[in-house]
Amino acid sequence: MAKKSKTTVEQSTDLARKIWLAGVGAYGQAYTNTREGMEKAGAYSSEVFDELVERGEKIEEEVRETVTTNDRVSKVVEAAGKFGARRRALFSERVGAVRKGLGLDRGVFTMDEKLDALTEQMSALTKEVAAIKKSVKPARKTTAKKAASKKVATKKAAPKKAATKTVAKAATIKTAE
Repeated sequence: MAKKSKTTVEQSTDLARKIWLAGVGAYGQAYTNTREGMEKAGAYSSEVFDELVERGEKIEEEVRETVTTNDRVSKVVEAAGKFGARRRALFSERVGAVRKGLGLDRGVFTMDEKLDALTEQMSALTKEVAAIKKSVKPARKTTAKKAASKKVATKKAAPKKAATKTVAKAATIKTAE
């Protein structure tokens, strides 16, 4: 019986090995097929690309011959250019009329030009302010002691004035009685 179980173990081992080898073989086959397919595709794509380039060159040559030899095409292109120029001139006239109607025909139109004009105005105003500052004499500076003594004097004088007014009112009331 021990011999029978050994054969089963050997059979299982052989089967597992064969399965492993089949997987490795499948991977190798897929790799080979892919590599061959890529080589064929590379060669084929190069051929197709070259054919397309040749065909494009032929078409380009035919179109150039047709355009350069065809007087009609040249005349149409020239007429279209003249028509476009007339339309642009008409449009410019209309835009000018609208600007004039809105009062925009004078002065500055672009933001850069507006900014430059404002900068010039600011510079002129700054110069004027500086000139005015130079012409105005500064007020005399009072010292801290003089300012403090003025405050004390006004505080002391205020009660005297109030007392004088009160006495004057009382005198007028008595004389009126």
